[in-house]
Amino acid sequence: MRIDRIVVVAVVVAAAALVSAQKKAVLWPDSSIKWTDSPAAPGAKVAVLWGDPAKGAYGALKQVPAGTVLAAHTHTNDSHVVMVKGTVTLDIDGKKTVLPAGSYTLIPGGVPHSATCGTSLCEYFEHMNGAFDSTPVKK
Repeated sequence: MRIDRIVVVAVVVAAAALVSAQKKAVLWPDSSIKWTDSPAAPGAKVAVLWGDPAKGAYGALKQVPAGTVLAAHTHTNDSHVVMVKGTVTLDIDGKKTVLPAGSYTLIPGGVPHSATCGTSLCEYFEHMNGAFDSTPVKK
């Protein structure tokens, strides 16, 4: 699976370079990716690849421990997600979909959703065209 993550990162970084018209290639071997703690859940990590999630558009790798439940919430911006490792169960409008590594999803801004990580670490790539936010859904 490590090679899968390297391939995903290489493709994402290459796409970002094309979009931003950057003239210099960016190559980060797995060992060079900087992971930091994420407030999303205990044990969660994030590695920002470009942009700044607090200020605007970004691309980032994110990890949540096995069994993590991300309760129902919304984002202002569309969320593009590619599963890199593990399996997540996504719940949108009461419809649960299991997404293994290699799966893609687009969650439009404002759509309530929840996610549950399966029995092993979940790692995914996320891109948003604006700043990251997460608003809990009131039941």
